[in-house]
Amino acid sequence: MFARSLTILSLTAGVASGQVPGAPVLQNAFHNPGLAVAVNFGSGTGQSFFGGAAAYGVGGRFQVSGAAGVQRANSSTRGAYGGRVAASLWSSSGGALGVGGFAGVGGATSTRINGVVSNAAVTNVPVGLSVGYRRPMGATRGISAYASPLYRWTRTDSAGTVVSNGVVRGAVGLDFAASPSLGVTVGGEFGGKNGSSGTSLFGVAISFVPGRR
Repeated sequence: MFARSLTILSLTAGVASGQVPGAPVLQNAFHNPGLAVAVNFGSGTGQSFFGGAAAYGVGGRFQVSGAAGVQRANSSTRGAYGGRVAASLWSSSGGALGVGGFAGVGGATSTRINGVVSNAAVTNVPVGLSVGYRRPMGATRGISAYASPLYRWTRTDSAGTVVSNGVVRGAVGLDFAASPSLGVTVGGEFGGKNGSSGTSLFGVAISFVPGRR
């Protein structure tokens, strides 16, 4: 019952690929095999992101995910993208507690208004750990909460002026499995500002696991 009720939780957060500019890094410590797809929304510090994503878990230990969509900032709209790899590093004997690691890369192109750069081209590279807790809610539902300390390196290029730096940030998230095929993720990322990451970012993802009933 425990595994069945949590069947979507380890996939939900990984589809909310946070290195996409305008969205928070939300990565659970648990991974199940299989495919999940999602619709993502993120916002914070004068920017927003809307797009789609997919994640694939291998052997219950590893996960790859990617996202692409549209970011809105400084009165301009541009395409944004991201990809991530994650691994489960440890779990308790009962499976309720877990620790994982992840790394990703994402970015967006520059934009111009009347020939003036409104958004610099940006590349984000987050690396971090995730500590998660999960528990069942009946036979087909479950809930999981997690926290992720991370280091984010950012490179911006504004008309040839390149700036790069790194900051320590943190994220918290909550996954809820409404059924074995449908899940919801909510969460936020906080900490030092670099590039277009802002001081705080919030996100929501609705995930679907094909073929599960």
